[in-house]
Amino acid sequence: MKQKYLLALFVPVLILLLIFIYPAFLQESYVENPRNEILLRKIGHELLNSSRDSISKVMPIKILSANEFQINFENEFSFVPDSLVTIVQRNIKKSTFPSEYSVNVFKCSNKEIIYSFLISLDNKENIIPCIGRSMPNNCYNIIIKFGSNENAFLNNKFIFFVIVILVLSALLWHLFNRKKEKITPKKESAKNIQIGKYIFYYEQHYVEYEGVKVLLTSKESKLLHIFFSSPNKIIERNILQKEVWTNEGIIVTRSLDMFVSKLRKKLDKDPLVNIINIHGIGYKLEVINY
Repeated sequence: MKQKYLLALFVPVLILLLIFIYPAFLQESYVENPRNEILLRKIGHELLNSSRDSISKVMPIKILSANEFQINFENEFSFVPDSLVTIVQRNIKKSTFPSEYSVNVFKCSNKEIIYSFLISLDNKENIIPCIGRSMPNNCYNIIIKFGSNENAFLNNKFIFFVIVILVLSALLWHLFNRKKEKITPKKESAKNIQIGKYIFYYEQHYVEYEGVKVLLTSKESKLLHIFFSSPNKIIERNILQKEVWTNEGIIVTRSLDMFVSKLRKKLDKDPLVNIINIHGIGYKLEVINY
């Protein structure tokens, strides 16, 4: 029962993990990668070098969202769009950022977009305007916004779901085998128990001796099952009475003796098997050479 409750709790928790934690896992996979931030700063550094500025600084990268980053500069500079496109593409290819992104260059003063371009996944739908035109000296900020990295998403998703399926399968296998270990032996022993030359079929209420069936009543079956389950062991009278007559409310002492006597007669074909009376204590199924 506890295993069922554990499984019932595990499945909803697993679903919640998939819904809430997995998307965050995908986003943080490149947001928190220090190599990516270095490459963004390298874009700013190379852009300043292309404008012949080797003195001013590239300011710390500002993270606007999980997929949007802003490159800030210490001083004003001019640039050629051709150089910007080449520098950005070269460095993004070295990162783990998605392959689709847009680049917008803003004026610091009024946030006016003075230049932008778009790189698509297959490079067939790239939008790169104003090639060859120089942009005048001014204070600029560059914002790079990434789209979804479908390949990385699918790869990470596949690995994640494989791990989840393996964990769930291991749990189900463990619960199934624990249940099987506990129940299966009892069913097998109840159906077919062999003592001496007798084969006892508990659920069918009969014993078989060399192919001959000897029918039993339900109480005889219960009593004989206790004996056959514990050969050569003394079983106290009160235990036998409790196990066989526990649901009837009234236990008659002489009933036990009468049923044991009947069982002796039904087991008299094999001289190596006998139910003996242990005076004042109970009975024992004696099996020679068992």
